Amino acid sequence: MEEINYATIGFIAGIILLACLHGLLLAGIFYFHPRFNTHSSKFLALATLGMSIILGYEFIFWLELDQRIDSWLLFVVPYLRTTIPMGLYGFVIFLLQPEHKLSTFEKMGFASIGLEFLIDLTFIPAESYVQSTQQLDTIVWGLTIFGWFLSIVVALAYIPRALRKVVHYQKYIFDHYSTTDRKSLRWLQNFLVLFLVMTVFWIISFVYYVIEDYDTGDLVFLIVTVGLVTLLFWIGYFLILNYHWFQIATVPPQEDEKPQTPAKLSTNTDQYYQQLIALIEKEKVYEDVQLTLEVLAERLDISSGYLSQIIKEKEQKTFFEFINDFRVEAVKAKLIDPEYQHYTIMGIASECGFNSKSTFNAVFKKFTNETPSAYQKRHLVS
Repeated sequence: MEEINYATIGFIAGIILLACLHGLLLAGIFYFHPRFNTHSSKFLALATLGMSIILGYEFIFWLELDQRIDSWLLFVVPYLRTTIPMGLYGFVIFLLQPEHKLSTFEKMGFASIGLEFLIDLTFIPAESYVQSTQQLDTIVWGLTIFGWFLSIVVALAYIPRALRKVVHYQKYIFDHYSTTDRKSLRWLQNFLVLFLVMTVFWIISFVYYVIEDYDTGDLVFLIVTVGLVTLLFWIGYFLILNYHWFQIATVPPQEDEKPQTPAKLSTNTDQYYQQLIALIEKEKVYEDVQLTLEVLAERLDISSGYLSQIIKEKEQKTFFEFINDFRVEAVKAKLIDPEYQHYTIMGIASECGFNSKSTFNAVFKKFTNETPSAYQKRHLVS
């Protein structure tokens, strides 16, 4: 049984070390590589560095290496938990608004990193000059608890705010674009949700440590550790396969801007709506992959806001759903048209305005409840 425990501990420590080194590599890439020469990437480097340092400490503690190292050496590298939420927050806001100016509230969040750094610095003199072991343990424990509490407060204050900005961005692109490829930040939205879930476990482990139930606290913090490992490998995965997702060119209006009062729908709404349908059906503008709300509004000589209201009132759909509904109908017609039987399914989809296989399959399945190949096979057989 003891051998199994040692093997398990060794395996977990190995995974933690691998994730730590992976995170340090990512931090270096995000900070120094010329392809990531943006403010947002610098903040992501800060977050990944913070995750890596925490995992580095976890590796030391899992193998009980802290018992073989002079205790003051453990505090040479700052253990800054606040770098993670503030790094992620900075990544989000500067990814969406590269020219963003920090508010007082945001500056306070980044100042918390400096405060935690000062707290971390006090460990070394305390270790060197406090003679009483009991007094030293009390000081170290108090400083640790305060740093932990500070990082939790920062995470709860800024990560939900960052998540709201991403959700706002997602709503913006679905209201303005017919194609969201190379624009969607769904992965980042899910990433932040996972971090919030991890923060909940962080809080639970913190509570157990405060009440001195260290065994349960360690067990719960293992979930946090797994979460950090997952987040680091997640970032690496998207860096390798979807580099463009770290550079968003479309900048939506800021979330905290005063919303414009919707234009009142006029008596000509029905007329504009009929013109809209006629334009789409006769000129097949949905075949334009780059079609946007603004372009279509210009064709109708009305404002984009007014067009958006018309679509929502008449169709109860976003602009993305509205245009892709026409695209799917066009694909369905061509899938069973004898003249198009020598085309591949993706070839037909491309002619109808889709430029991504994954998006096409997802949209087609959403509107028809079956795959394109299943739809074609069912109708050709019948």
